[in-house]
Amino acid sequence: MPDPILRIINGKLHRQLCRISEIPEKSGKHIYIDFERDLALFKVNGTICAVTNVCPHQHFPTISKGVVENGTVTCPMHGWCFDLRSGRNTGSGGSLMTYQVVEFNGFVWIEELL
Repeated sequence: MPDPILRIINGKLHRQLCRISEIPEKSGKHIYIDFERDLALFKVNGTICAVTNVCPHQHFPTISKGVVENGTVTCPMHGWCFDLRSGRNTGSGGSLMTYQVVEFNGFVWIEELL
């Protein structure tokens, strides 16, 4: 695995994830950093949203492959639906962890854990 590309943005160390253009409009992009940060990136009305790629229902890493509609993603395994901005389950059950990302110079960045 190549060394991550790091940069100081807004006074904090960030890791480059991908080009903004690599994130499709109607589906997700899977980014695996480490066990604690297995991410799914989505574009919602032009804004990048980052959530955990692991569904809390059966713990399958499939959220990036879910159906995207009206700012939500539906897990392809069992149909749980989540708001991409908040991570909240639109029905009952667990929610997705969300991550703050930064768009800078055409790339998506996440704050690096030290």
